[in-house]
Amino acid sequence: MEEYVLGFPLLWASVLAPLASGVVSGIYAESLGKRSQVLLTAASWLASLLFLAPAAAAALNGSIVVDPVWARVPGVGVFSMFLDSVGAVLALTVAAVSLLVALYSAPYMEHRFEEIGASGKSWGIYYLLYQLFTAGMLGSVLAGNGVLFYLFLELTLIPSALLIVLYGYGDRIRVGLIYLVWTHVGALLFLLGLFLAKAYDYYVPGAGYAVGAGGDRLLPLILVVLGLGMKSALAGLHLWLPYAHAEAPTPVSALLSPLLIGIGGYAMLRAGLGLFPEAWRELGMALFIWAVATMLYGGFLVLAQRDVKRLFAYSSISQMGYMLLGLAVANPLGEAGAMLHYVAHALGKAILFGVAGVFIVGLGTRKLEDLGGLLSRMPYTAAVSLLGFMLIAGLPPTLGLWSEVYLVFGFADWAKAYGPGVFVLLAAATAAAMTLTAVYSFLAFKNMFLGAPGPAHERASEVRVGGLLAPLLVMAVLGVVLFLVVGAIAGPMLETMKLVYS
Repeated sequence: MEEYVLGFPLLWASVLAPLASGVVSGIYAESLGKRSQVLLTAASWLASLLFLAPAAAAALNGSIVVDPVWARVPGVGVFSMFLDSVGAVLALTVAAVSLLVALYSAPYMEHRFEEIGASGKSWGIYYLLYQLFTAGMLGSVLAGNGVLFYLFLELTLIPSALLIVLYGYGDRIRVGLIYLVWTHVGALLFLLGLFLAKAYDYYVPGAGYAVGAGGDRLLPLILVVLGLGMKSALAGLHLWLPYAHAEAPTPVSALLSPLLIGIGGYAMLRAGLGLFPEAWRELGMALFIWAVATMLYGGFLVLAQRDVKRLFAYSSISQMGYMLLGLAVANPLGEAGAMLHYVAHALGKAILFGVAGVFIVGLGTRKLEDLGGLLSRMPYTAAVSLLGFMLIAGLPPTLGLWSEVYLVFGFADWAKAYGPGVFVLLAAATAAAMTLTAVYSFLAFKNMFLGAPGPAHERASEVRVGGLLAPLLVMAVLGVVLFLVVGAIAGPMLETMKLVYS
């Protein structure tokens, strides 16, 4: 893999474009109308995608793309941005979903502002916070240094907490504080682990990947894993997630759930497996058990939910178990499967939270018992919902099938070393956890769109929600297209995993 230094700081520009847009929205909150705010935000993310495109193309072609603007910071390494095939796929996902959810926000937040009696300048405040939040996520994926990653991740924290406090549901101030405290503590634990190991860089321009820089000490790795486990809401560290994801304004839920928490899994690859490869493999079985427990725990709690947004929130806990499973087995197939699952979950869960917003705006409810029999009245909503469930359940023709195939193959390659008896036991647990996702997805779809009509059936219509459905349809199409062209992203990622993380 050859290093390719860009002639222009395109990676920094891809982050600065939405940041600049957000600042303009905030400064001119009163003078810019809704339409201008939406167009400005969408244009900034289109620009970001254009900035990323040439770098991502080079990365997917086998190069390591480095931004020319970087700085050596005494004591904490090199602050740089880089893209390899893994980062390219995740960065494009963050940018594309951020663009589509920004468009979804326009009709949804108009409804929400009417509910809470917000003033006209709320559009500027909303998109300011939205852009800071989403740009921070993109920056964290591009960061080549753990401290820079931390700074970008913390950039996401205050804006997302304020979005919950200002525009959320229920006891939104309390929920925002719970979210703020839990996830901030997680970030600090991550940072403390890096400090104890004296290892900060994932990739150094001109020198390459810093694989093994953290040594084989377990304590720093454990702190890193616990901190990122809080960010990812793995079982036992998940207590903040059902509150935050259920009570956040729905566009924010569609970003928190699939994009932000998955970045914790991405960082486990870079800062966990990458910096502490020997210690990581020592913890392999413990991490695998934690992954399967997370999948089962989140999945069973889904079955008990009667609120659509809480149902999807607990599903996100289960889905993070998939990512940890792929990383726990620490082989190229599993690692590639984990990163593919990030993309499949990002699209699938953004769709499903978007559908929850369709119910809120179009039907005035998010209670599962109010739904039922909606297929005939809301066929387009049902269609995108079905594809969303298929993405997270790993069913064709969606990308989720391939992420699950890679995860299963990676698991099998790892587990066979333990002998046939243990292999069968571990395989049964993994199969049960993955099957549970398909079961709760089928039951949720059935309760919403099939069976006896619920109380909301008579007022169900898609006349008012076309603006909400259009971005969801684009995400659903992307999920199918990526199923067809998976080799274009899976092949380069596998190669990177073999050369760097195996």
